Amino acid sequence: MELFLALLPALVMITLVIITRKVLISLGVGIVLAAFIYAGYNPIDAVVYIAESFWGIITDIYWYLPILGFVIIIGGITSVITLIGGVKAFADWAVSKIKNPVAAQLMTWILGLIIMIDDYFNALVIGEVSKPVTDQYNVSRAKLAYIIDSTSAPVVILMPVSTWGAYIIGLIGGLFAGTTYGKTGLQGFLSSIPYQFYPITAIVMVFLIVKFGIKFGPMKKFEEAADAGDDISKLETEVTQKTPVEGTKANQWSLIAPILLLVFMTFFMMLVSAGFDFSEMMGQDITIPLFVGGLSAFILAVVFALIDKNVKPKSIAKVSGIGMLGMAKSAAAILILAWMVSGAIQDLGTGDLIADVVANSSIAHALLPLILFLIAGAMAFATGTSWGSFGILLPIAIPIAMATDPAFMPAIIAAVLGGAVFGDHSSPVSDTTVLSATGARSTLHSHFITQLPYALTTAFIAAIGYLVYGLTEILLLGYVAVAILLFLFVKFWKQIFIREPKVVPAAEK
Repeated sequence: MELFLALLPALVMITLVIITRKVLISLGVGIVLAAFIYAGYNPIDAVVYIAESFWGIITDIYWYLPILGFVIIIGGITSVITLIGGVKAFADWAVSKIKNPVAAQLMTWILGLIIMIDDYFNALVIGEVSKPVTDQYNVSRAKLAYIIDSTSAPVVILMPVSTWGAYIIGLIGGLFAGTTYGKTGLQGFLSSIPYQFYPITAIVMVFLIVKFGIKFGPMKKFEEAADAGDDISKLETEVTQKTPVEGTKANQWSLIAPILLLVFMTFFMMLVSAGFDFSEMMGQDITIPLFVGGLSAFILAVVFALIDKNVKPKSIAKVSGIGMLGMAKSAAAILILAWMVSGAIQDLGTGDLIADVVANSSIAHALLPLILFLIAGAMAFATGTSWGSFGILLPIAIPIAMATDPAFMPAIIAAVLGGAVFGDHSSPVSDTTVLSATGARSTLHSHFITQLPYALTTAFIAAIGYLVYGLTEILLLGYVAVAILLFLFVKFWKQIFIREPKVVPAAEK
């Protein structure tokens, strides 16, 4: 199949998302077009393919279904905690400790650094904790989603003790086996961390953007609207369906306790899955533990509601249903379509075709880190999967490093990992993008269009870091280049990104 045809569904879908702002429709068009091409332009086979893809997702009790269940339960947890007054109580308590919008956003950033077990877990839990605080200071949900997204995967991919770390270490270890490189998967992963220019720059960039109030591109519009009290990046279901507050006994622990239980039960269930072997804990799938953790948190929230005599049982059932239905109609529906279109694009062999271009090209070894970073970014953006990009590109990149210059191995591994993270969390068909928007209760469209300019800026800076390192083979010089560009960005972002209207003197009018 030609590369253009394999990329066409992704290109059409992303264009429609930007133009129409109708995410569900755009994703639907993407899956239909991809299925039509995959089925050899036979409409009946295309319909069968789409039906089988959908059925495969809603019947997968080990991966897809638990995530959907968790996302839907989050809607119920939030509604019940709001009903008993827990969200307001937590917000009032947090605002007494956090005195300004910068501190509220930095709190979210710090939580993102601390909760580094899994990107799904990070996005959804931090969103629930941070929303009440950032809302008090009129921080847009689009901005919150950006902070969450850029401190989830970028943090998790730097941590060997995480679900991502476990997957990558296993993948690298298998690729090292039978070679003369002489390192384990863990050693390969750890040696790549200092060369992770994109994840490290993304984390620093979030801090700088929050600290210095940097706003450009579509984010500027959303932030100004939120500051005026009209956050147009909020999900419509949340704007139109206000949950009443009936409780009178709530305090900050009404929100904190369910979240803590969610965290504890998730870790505990992962430990159970590992046979109580801590060394194997991060190698377990997090999906079922997440669902059990979410269900436990929901039950505790309902118990808190039942203890408060002012809260009617009928109201608990009603708001729970509304909250869960709202999540099912928005986040869960988008997530299903995103998975379907991502799977279809992978079935078209898009990643393999891009990889073939890399494998068949004669690239100077000094440029390999830069080229692989850009290829991994493009692949993950088009396919919506970082893990898929790891699985496709690392088996190509590692042999290339062995054949050219094994000293470049850590940088080449890091370039593939970092590029895939950049493409994944910038793509509207990525599950991490969807879940970051879900955690912040932002519309997917507003999250996608506001984050993309920031992510592209970060990727440009990281790319220069890889270029300088490749040409000099001195890691420190790569970081010097990144630091200089970050300084110039902070110093001159208004001149670079914002065109001030020209004031015409009165005499010239």
